[in-house]
Amino acid sequence: MMISNFKALNQQHKWLLPTLILVIAILIIAALIATKPQPPKKETTEKAWLVSSEPLKFTSVSPNISLLGHVESPFDAKLSAAINSDVLSVPVRDGQFVSQGQVLITLDAREIKLSVAQRQADVDELKAQIIAENNRFNSDKNSLDEEQQLLDIAAQGVKRQLKLQKSKLGSQERVDLAETQRAQKSLSLNARKLNIADHPSRLNQLNARLNRAQTLLSDAKIDAERTQIIAPFDGVITAVNVAPGERVQIGLALISLYDRKNIEVRAQLPNRYVSLVKSSLAQSELIEAQAESYGHNSRLLLKRLSGQANQGTGGIDALFTPANMPVLEPSKQQAVKTPPSALILNSTLSVQVTLPPLENVATLPLSAIYGSNRIYRIEDERLQSIDVTILGKQFSTTNTQDRVIIQSQLLKDGDIILTTQLPTAISGLKVIEREL
Repeated sequence: MMISNFKALNQQHKWLLPTLILVIAILIIAALIATKPQPPKKETTEKAWLVSSEPLKFTSVSPNISLLGHVESPFDAKLSAAINSDVLSVPVRDGQFVSQGQVLITLDAREIKLSVAQRQADVDELKAQIIAENNRFNSDKNSLDEEQQLLDIAAQGVKRQLKLQKSKLGSQERVDLAETQRAQKSLSLNARKLNIADHPSRLNQLNARLNRAQTLLSDAKIDAERTQIIAPFDGVITAVNVAPGERVQIGLALISLYDRKNIEVRAQLPNRYVSLVKSSLAQSELIEAQAESYGHNSRLLLKRLSGQANQGTGGIDALFTPANMPVLEPSKQQAVKTPPSALILNSTLSVQVTLPPLENVATLPLSAIYGSNRIYRIEDERLQSIDVTILGKQFSTTNTQDRVIIQSQLLKDGDIILTTQLPTAISGLKVIEREL
């Protein structure tokens, strides 16, 4: 019995020690956590972004736009053959400068000379026929009285034979013979009268044939002159399509050239600038542009707008002429000669246009624009978002960046505008302006 109690007591003491150790460990850990020193609390401050800015100033500014231009000429000619002939010589080449009146191509003239000779013979023959017709008419008029007298004599002969027949001194045969002679004289007289009456008609027919023959002769002579292809103006050869010995047909294009003194640059003007440009052209204001072509800087003047809009493009073609080129006016017979333009036909180039000035606008660097039309004004070190109207650009003449022309009723002179591109820009963001 005693042994049994002792074992039970020993069993209870076996679990008591580990439990006691666990409780003491928990108390120690709790005491360490409770007595752990607390770090000092750090006060949080709002971050301020260091930015660049500039004051706004409203003034008068001329917008600059960049257009893609195409060089063309209103006098771009393709000279073709007017006759069927062989090519004798081609003294010019592609790219060569030629003067007005210079021979470009010579055609064989032997065939056309034969045609001229034939047409001349037709004219001479008809002239001779007209002379013969007039002679015949004069002869008929002179013979008319004699024909009438012969008819009268024949009629009197018939009367005599009838009297003799009544007196039994003549026969019926003689009466018939006299009547026959009278009828023949009458027919001859009528034929003569008809010839005289038809003379104007025959003469008109001959004159009409003569006019036709003379027209064909003139046409043949013109074709004879066309055996030499002549430059119609001072120009530049752009294509030579034939060589000596070739047979050419009427209408075949032989050579192409353009007038180097009448060059234009065609560029599409966006619709938003059309009204401004039209108003300036109506007031005869100069609209200048600059274009660089193969290392040559050309000064251009906007002369007119196209008479039709380009479907589906959102613009109207503007036509520029080099500033040193003459502008032909109907009242002037000839323009003053000037040096040829450095622009090359069919080349594509960038055209920088300076439009008429806009009033009450301001300019900002490109870095001040967020999105398509948003800027930020700085007030009390805070950003304020403002939507503006973009009217164009102002190209820099130095190495600085281009500027954007803006307009807004919410802005005034002296407003400080953010010019730094911030990735987190938003209204209310705190900023610090960088000192200049």
